Parts: sequence; C-alpha cells; structure tokens
Amino acid sequence: MTQARFAKLIDLAQAQSSARRRDLLREVTDLFFETASTRSARETALFDEVLQLVAAEMQEGVLAELSEVFADAADAPMGLLTDLANHAFAIAGPVLKRSALLDDQALVQVVERQSQDHINAVAARAMVSEAVSDAIVQHGDDQALDTLVRNDGASISRASMETVVDRARANTKLHAGVIGRRDVPLDLLNEMYFVVETALRDQILERNASVDPATLDKALARTRARMRKAAGDTSAETRNAIHYITQKRNSGELNARLLVSLYREAKTQHFLCGLAELTGVDRETATDIIARKDMDGLAMLCRASDVERPLFVTLAVLACGGDDAIGRAEEFGRMYNEVPIEAAQRAMRFFKVRKSAEAA
Repeated sequence: MTQARFAKLIDLAQAQSSARRRDLLREVTDLFFETASTRSARETALFDEVLQLVAAEMQEGVLAELSEVFADAADAPMGLLTDLANHAFAIAGPVLKRSALLDDQALVQVVERQSQDHINAVAARAMVSEAVSDAIVQHGDDQALDTLVRNDGASISRASMETVVDRARANTKLHAGVIGRRDVPLDLLNEMYFVVETALRDQILERNASVDPATLDKALARTRARMRKAAGDTSAETRNAIHYITQKRNSGELNARLLVSLYREAKTQHFLCGLAELTGVDRETATDIIARKDMDGLAMLCRASDVERPLFVTLAVLACGGDDAIGRAEEFGRMYNEVPIEAAQRAMRFFKVRKSAEAA
C-alpha cells in the first residue's frame, strides 16, 4: 500500500474528534472507490477493518450515508456491509435491498435476528434464493410474505409455498399475490379457489384451461398426498353425520331436497356433510363456503354437480342469503346461470381429489 493511502487509514483510525473522524471517513470512502482498480486484496481488507472500526462509533446519519454509498458497490468491504445490514433499519435498508454482495448466510442471519422491516427489505431484493425465502416464510409476517410472493426474482420452494397458501387462506391481503404468481403449483392454486374473490377465481380458471393432461394428473396426485397428510381426527358428532349421509347416499336419498330439510332442522353437521358428499368436495371446503356465505362458491358447487337451479336458489336463500335473502332469489338464479359449466367442472376436479383423500 502506498504511503499516502496508509496514512489516510492511520489518520482515520487515530482521529479523536468526531467531526474529524466523520470527514476522514468520507475521504477514505472516496479513496476506496478511487483505488478500485489498483487495490490489492490485502489493502481491501485493511480498508474494511478500519471502516468497520470507525463506523462502529459513528452516528446513524453518517452510517445511513455509508449504507447508501456502498449498497450498489461491486466490491464493497464485506465486513462493513454485514455490519450495516444488521443495524437499525434506517441504516440497513439500502444494503439489504440492493447489495448483490450479501450472501445467503448473511441474509438468513438478518431474517432470523432482525425486525420485520429488515425481513420485508430482504423479500424485495432483485434475487432471493430458496434458502432465504424459506427463512422469510418461517420468520416473516404477512406483509413480508406478500412482498416475497409478488417478487418475480424470488425462488420459493414447494414446502414454503404450501405454508404461504395455508396462511393465505386466512388473510385476504395475500390472495392477489399468491394467485398472480406464475410458478404457484397448480394444486395449491386450486386450493385457493373457494377462498378468493370472483375476479381472482377467473384467473385460476384461465390457468386450469391451459393445462395439459399430464400436468393436471401430477397436480391432482399432489393434492391427494397433501390432503392425506393434513387429515385430522373427526368429532363424534361429525362421525355420526357422516354415517347418516352415507346411509342416505347408499339408499339413493341423498339430494338437494334432503339438504334443505337438514338445514331447516338445524342439523348443521349433517347438512355440511351432505353438501360435501353431494357435490364431491371435502368437508372443510363445504364448511368454509357456508361459513363465509360464499354465494359464488355455492353456485359453482351446485352447477358443477348438476344440482337443479330451483334447489340451488333455495339452498342459497337458506344458507347464504342473509336478512334480505327472499328478495334476492332472482339474483341467485341469475348467478347460477352465469357459472360456466365446463370451467366449474375443471376446478371441481381438485376438490373431488381432496374429498377422496379425506375419505381415505
């Protein structure tokens, strides 16, 4: 190292006045960039060592300047960069979002130890590896997850995507990001069908329409495996309801008229089990649709299962219509007619697989 460069580093390390140290820090930073093409690895290490030492005593405003300066540097001092990434978010933000030099180990450490603002910044990076995405899914809040799934530069593993979909089922703010992501596995995408609003359902149907048979078969197999893995114990009330509905199915008495009677008799589990059996979906899906008074979802179920329009309207009025249900009967009938039958049946294939996996 030339005497002039070395003298600058010595001056910086030994300066007592905070104002003098700040001025020297800026000078040394400029010198670091000016010598980019002539610095040896040893000189770079010395710069890094001194910059870290002095930066540790600087105020946040100065450190924020350093973060902004080094965020886009192709050869930023790694020690300093890592220190800045683990500072308060006002300092860490620029390097977390923009520095291509931070490796997976450094980023995962930030995700595991720092704030949700830090995690959200990592999720917004131009490139996010599967390992870093896994950490974000494990430690991040729903805002960080939304940032991650909307980031086309983020690679997300199958396991993490399952977790994202599970969390999205309970949070509408995640719906658009999940549905809009082109690499969401087809089976997981269809799990969201009865959870999201109509406009997003149309996107799912469009993607289903373009899927080749082999891809569809693989997706259906994954749905079956996932549902079997997730299957839980059922209550005694539900087991009794399943037994009752099974008997009605075997005797040919399971139909929409029976469901209407069960609902009017306030036999909730019997009604839900009957709706699931009649339409070929799993109980969880049927329960969610009724609990949310999802008229579009109920119309899709009934249309795809050849439930007659008048009986659908009756079910809709009873189970999903609300206080003004009778006055909306005509509207419900139009809704039923507007469901595209082929699209409905394509979407329902995934839920029939969920149903068979539940039974198994």
